Amino acid sequence: MSRVVFLTQNPADVMPAEMALFMGEDPPYDPGRAAAESAALKEVLVSRGAECLSVRQVLTDAPREALVDLATAAVSTDDRDRWPGIRAAFDNWSGNDLADIVIRRPHLRTHADPQLAEISPDASYESYEIRPLFGLMFPRDHYVDLGESVALGRLRRQDRARETAVVRTVLEQLRGRPAELTTGEGHWLEGGDAAVSERLAVLSGGFRSSPEAMDRLRRQLLTGERAVISVHDGRRRPEEFHLDHWLALGRDIALVSEDRLDDLEVSAVVHRDPDESGAAATTLREALHATGTEVIALSAAQRLLFVANSFFLPDGQTVLTSTAAHKELVSLLEPRGIEVVSVPFDDHHKLFGSVHCALNTVRVPEQETETS
Repeated sequence: MSRVVFLTQNPADVMPAEMALFMGEDPPYDPGRAAAESAALKEVLVSRGAECLSVRQVLTDAPREALVDLATAAVSTDDRDRWPGIRAAFDNWSGNDLADIVIRRPHLRTHADPQLAEISPDASYESYEIRPLFGLMFPRDHYVDLGESVALGRLRRQDRARETAVVRTVLEQLRGRPAELTTGEGHWLEGGDAAVSERLAVLSGGFRSSPEAMDRLRRQLLTGERAVISVHDGRRRPEEFHLDHWLALGRDIALVSEDRLDDLEVSAVVHRDPDESGAAATTLREALHATGTEVIALSAAQRLLFVANSFFLPDGQTVLTSTAAHKELVSLLEPRGIEVVSVPFDDHHKLFGSVHCALNTVRVPEQETETS
C-alpha cells in the first residue's frame, strides 16, 4: 500500500539571491517572487488534499550518517589542516546546518600575502566560495516516477552532477529502499525527457539523456498494459532541451507542439513488448493515435507560453499550469472535462521552466515513512 507524495521546491532553499544578480533578465529575476510562486503552487496542491514535501525538508531528516557523508563530499579547502576541525563540526551540527553545507557546497580559498605576514606571520587571507546545487529547484530533472518504482537519473551538466547523490538520499529516505533503476557511469538520464501516464509513456532523449539510458528506461516501463513511444526529435532546438518543453501527457490525452506532429524529422516508434524492437517508425501523430491517445496540437505561441510544461495530477481530471498558459489551456481541456488550475509562475519561466519542472511525484509506502 502506498500514497503519492509531491516533491515541491522553494528556490530560496537552493539558489542564493546572489545568483540572480548575474542572470541579465529584463525584468530582472526576483528571488522573493519566485519563492512566492512556489508557495502558491504548494498551497494549491495542499488545498486539494495532496501531501507536499521539499527536497530540503526530506534531506534534513535523512539518516545522520548519510547526511554527514554528503556534507563531507560537498566541502573543499586549499588548507588540508582544516579537515580535522571540519569533521569535528559535523559530529555536532544539526541536520538543518548539515543540509546547508550539502546544498551550498562551500570552498575555502587561502591567500598568502607578504604584507600580512609582517604583522601576522602565521596568518593568510581567506575567501569563501559557494557552488550551490541550484538545480534542485527543479525536482523533475533527477528521477522518473514509474508508479511503484523509480528510475534515478544522472545529470549531464557537470555543475549539477552532485545533485544526483542528494536526490538518491531523499528518495531512499522517503521510500525506504533504493531506486529500482539507476543510470550508470557514462550515461545520462533527465526526468524532463520522459512523460509517463498509466497506459502510455513517451521518451525522447534530446540533448541531455543518452540512448542507452532511454533504452533501459523503456524496458522498465513496458509492464502490464502500458505502451511506450520512443521519439527521435530531429529538430533539436537548444531552447527546448527537454521533451516537456513541447509535450505534456495526461490520461489518454497529449498536448503536443504542432510542428512536431507530422514532421518527418521527428520519428516515433511504438513499443509494447520489452523484448521486441517495436513497430516501424512513423510520425509522432500516427504513433499517438496508434496508442489510443487524443492529440491536442499546440501552436508556436502556446508553446512559448509554457503550455506544454503543465502538470497533470494523478487523478487524470486536473491539470496545473501557469497563469500565462491558463487561458489557452481552458479552451483546450475544459470541454474535455479536465479542470485547469493556474498559479503565477513568470519568474520560473526566466529559468526556462514552469510548473512541470517544479514538481515530481513519488509513491511512498504507508508503513515505512512518517515524514510530514
